[in-house]
Amino acid sequence: MFIKELKQWVRLSFRTLFFAVPLILAVTTFANSLPFYKQAPARTALESSTSWSPQKIALMQESVNRINRLIERTLAENGKSYNVLLNDHVFIRRVYVDLTGTIPTYEQVQSFVSSRDPYKRHRIVNQLLTTEGYVSHNYNYFADMLRIKSNLPDGNLRLDPFASWLKKSIRVNRPYNRIVYDMISATGRIQENPAVGYHLRDIGMKLDHTSFMTKIFLAKDITCAQCHDHPFEEWTQKDFYSLAAFLGEMEIKGTSKASRKKVKPMNVSYTPAQRKLHRFLMSWGFEVALAEREGVSYTREKAKVQKQARELRQNFVNLMNDNRYNVRDNRTAVLKYPDDYQYEDAIPGGVVKPRVLLGTPTRISHSRPKREQLAHWIANPDNRWFALTIANRMWARFFGRGVAEPLHNVVVEDTVDPNLLQAITEIMQNLDYDLKAFSWVLVNTQAYNRLATQVNVPLKEDYFFPGPLLRRMSAEQVWDSFVTLMVENPLRYRTSSGLTLTNVNSKENALNFVESLAGMSGRRKKKGQLVLLDSETGLTVLRDNQSVESSAEAPSSQRVTTGSGKKKLILARASELEQPAPPGHFLRKFGQSERTFVVGASNLTGSVPQVMELMNGFATEALTHPDSLIFRKMKNEADPAKRAEVVFLSILSRATTKSERKLLLDQLSRGDDKDMADLIWALLTTPEFFFIK
Repeated sequence: MFIKELKQWVRLSFRTLFFAVPLILAVTTFANSLPFYKQAPARTALESSTSWSPQKIALMQESVNRINRLIERTLAENGKSYNVLLNDHVFIRRVYVDLTGTIPTYEQVQSFVSSRDPYKRHRIVNQLLTTEGYVSHNYNYFADMLRIKSNLPDGNLRLDPFASWLKKSIRVNRPYNRIVYDMISATGRIQENPAVGYHLRDIGMKLDHTSFMTKIFLAKDITCAQCHDHPFEEWTQKDFYSLAAFLGEMEIKGTSKASRKKVKPMNVSYTPAQRKLHRFLMSWGFEVALAEREGVSYTREKAKVQKQARELRQNFVNLMNDNRYNVRDNRTAVLKYPDDYQYEDAIPGGVVKPRVLLGTPTRISHSRPKREQLAHWIANPDNRWFALTIANRMWARFFGRGVAEPLHNVVVEDTVDPNLLQAITEIMQNLDYDLKAFSWVLVNTQAYNRLATQVNVPLKEDYFFPGPLLRRMSAEQVWDSFVTLMVENPLRYRTSSGLTLTNVNSKENALNFVESLAGMSGRRKKKGQLVLLDSETGLTVLRDNQSVESSAEAPSSQRVTTGSGKKKLILARASELEQPAPPGHFLRKFGQSERTFVVGASNLTGSVPQVMELMNGFATEALTHPDSLIFRKMKNEADPAKRAEVVFLSILSRATTKSERKLLLDQLSRGDDKDMADLIWALLTTPEFFFIK
């Protein structure tokens, strides 16, 4: 009896497997064919490439679903539907430009498109969020928003340490509210505490500083109330001064003309390590050590070494020059109403009492610095307006428009979808102001994975986000894409990540310090190459038989010599160039902000100078030069069809169409340099290159 039942069970099992296995395979195949946004990423796929906890990943996934539900409901209520799903070619280009600020390379496009990994979109997003490109691109955005300048006119003050600190904060994914808190509450000198650069940006302009602060961090434009009660909104002049009073205690020593005459760079108080470095720099032994580092005879090359030493000493002086500014709180200082104050709610010339404007009223303590209390109120994790502002700004970066507009002056009641605005605000708070995690959420939404809306939608018209709006690349994105096409790895070429005079306690230490300060590095000979040079020497497109000394690895800004080329350009990411670029530079022609105003910082409209730059500008000349990266890749391919594929995938991130191949094959088969250069130029001038679909 038992044997009979066992046989029946075996036959049944085999029969079940016979039908079940094909069924399982069919279901799996169908699941893998589903659109990207329908696929729930395998948790292991996410956890293996990120540092987020399983709990946070679950929260991020639920945040994606929450946004999806809200947009789907709003679209349905208004008789709308999502735009068409992105294919792999459009997706890889968009996500690279949005997360790293540059188009993907030929190899990156090929690798992604050919991959059969069902979770490849999730994986590439995770990967890009950990790259230096992400740091560079995010720095550009916040440098624009914070109006960071390398060089301020007052005393020739440089904000390089502040810029390096901001990049480092982005690199380690420091929570946004902590970054803002550190900036607002910062005290000390810029070399000791680089975050004070935030206040040094607006030296002597406490009222303007207050106005910028509310626009940037609270999405409220109270500028008009600086001089009178706001004619259209609730803000009064007393409101403005009450908020500005938090900055009343802040003093920046060394800023007046009188104090600048007294406080000379070399009179700035040194730490023991700094004094040691100073003595070493001024000694004859420094020149000898410098010659040894360069591998030359001091006796034979004395004049050359002395000239180099003078430059290094001057750079050190300039560095200490920045350190004369000391941001501190004077507890006895106060802000007073202007003498022409015309309203009855305060006395002209009277002392202003600090008071917050939005959210929960805050009791002001007399035992704590006022700026510290201001920082705590603004960057408090529970401050709804603070979370709303950065969440809305981030949304606008990825979708071409904020949920609420204008970004600097949000009125919730006028928002087309208040529920969506509330959702992204709460998501930002729930994610603890983790900008990487928030970016991950946005690029994994259904709306982001749809083709861009390519018709003009004025700000006054409602937009329900069936996809992003068609966006033009920023000046920095265009420039960084050009550079990506020119050199192997522009991210290698970085300025020093925050010069510091601390821990300089040995001769070798000191040499390393001044080496990075001057941008020196190991050098080797090259010929006929596009090479990166420092800000003084620049970059030149070298002609045949010209030789140049260039860094092999280029871990810092480069100091090299070149031939007599007149046209010069630094081929580094926009984040590593002068902030902002000088007038006439490619970046400025394409709309880079002057870093003067917050509103409408960058200009994304076309212009005649842009057309002229693309026609015969030096960047275009460099890109079409035989030594540029894309040109060399084309040249290495003997097959004309392969050459066309290389240039299209490199510039437009897509393959050629049948008609394009037919048009190009005859031209490219000749292997003529001019024909290849003409094709590169032609694709760079198309709307398809400049716009994010």
